[in-house]
Amino acid sequence: MATAVEEVDLKRELLQLETLLGDTRLRHRQGKTKFASLDKLIDLDLEIRETLAQPLSAELQLDVRRLLARLRALDPH
Repeated sequence: MATAVEEVDLKRELLQLETLLGDTRLRHRQGKTKFASLDKLIDLDLEIRETLAQPLSAELQLDVRRLLARLRALDPH
């Protein structure tokens, strides 16, 4: 069972993931990201939405951190 501090950290990271995904979507629509990354962004977007639907857990936190890294690598602005 996660402690209150771990839960707060996970919720903060989930919010960060949602925000970064939204920013990346916007940057893509504005033509500020590489067009070649569109397929990767679509796949990552789906994976992120599926991850966000999961209950809070230690595994979820690892997934969120992995997805944050992948999203940052896709659009390192």
